[in-house]
Amino acid sequence: MSVTNVLMRRGTELAVTHMQSSDKLEQGQANPGLIAMFAITATLFVIAFWAIEYTYGMMISTLAAVEDTNPDIYVRITSDLDPTKPANSQEDPELVTPTPLKPITSKLRTTVKHLRSRAGYWSRFRGLGMFMACNVARGFLSSFFPTSSYMFQFIVQSVISLVLATWQMAWVHIVISEPSPKRFYQRIPSYKTWIKIAPAAALQDVLTAAGFFIPMAVAKFAGWLDVPGDQDTPSIVALYRFLGVSVVPAILAFLISMPARVIFVRVAASMLPEEDETIVPFDRSFGGKVNPAITGGSGKIGIMDAWTTFDWAARVRFAKVIGKTFAMQMALAIFAVLVLGAQIFLLFKTAKPIDSDTPSIQLSSE
Repeated sequence: MSVTNVLMRRGTELAVTHMQSSDKLEQGQANPGLIAMFAITATLFVIAFWAIEYTYGMMISTLAAVEDTNPDIYVRITSDLDPTKPANSQEDPELVTPTPLKPITSKLRTTVKHLRSRAGYWSRFRGLGMFMACNVARGFLSSFFPTSSYMFQFIVQSVISLVLATWQMAWVHIVISEPSPKRFYQRIPSYKTWIKIAPAAALQDVLTAAGFFIPMAVAKFAGWLDVPGDQDTPSIVALYRFLGVSVVPAILAFLISMPARVIFVRVAASMLPEEDETIVPFDRSFGGKVNPAITGGSGKIGIMDAWTTFDWAARVRFAKVIGKTFAMQMALAIFAVLVLGAQIFLLFKTAKPIDSDTPSIQLSSE
């Protein structure tokens, strides 16, 4: 989220700079109805992007990271003993061993249906309160350190992520457990738990931030992100340059974040309170790697064990969730470009000239 916030903030700043520096239309000359339509359409696309990312890229991927590929098969008794009947007239209880089914998270549709049956219609947005609170807190803390230095942002975002580690842990607990009557803020663990989750949070957040901010700092030092102050280079070029340069660091941060995120989720899941029932089957002991705190153990799984107990089938399932999410986002992005591009073309095509005596409008090439 910190990487996404930086990309959006910097990209917006450059886009606004371009709009301010270009020969844009005077206010009131563009069709107000088309402007409103464009704003509403863009807002709907942003909400759609966010909904896909939250439901599939974050929530279902979290469930895939903890679900047991081969959960214990329980014996199900299908008939009850009736003590009022003679012993010879009673049927023996039928012990049925159900055939192992595919994991719930093997399909996105199956996962959504399972969540809806267990947690209601709005289950695709479960944990939203905790998620919003965490991001508001992150934004509030980040506002105290406004700077364009990527190395400084790396330090700031890493520290803030560590401070909010238990908040991220509470979100994981809400997502992987059955609905609880507790408020989201009541699910935040104590400071003692922060000491246990901090190493996994550092692995996730520090490495992810380093994968993005350090390459961006190198690009800044090399002058690839410089914005000329003269008029010879249009500001739109600076926007394209920033987007182009930031692609590699963003991909690097994404690749680093995937295994680190799995480790954090599994470590957090190993500390799920006993009173909370899990919404997907997973082994709380992680193959016996978790020593309960009541017996003098740490009560959590270690970082290395969190990854080694993540079997290959689960890794493939997790990667498929991420891949399907990316495919949906790319399809939506292409559709958004076509729709918004057509609206922008229509907006400029129907704009009135600056001078009413002028038959056509001269648009800036910038």
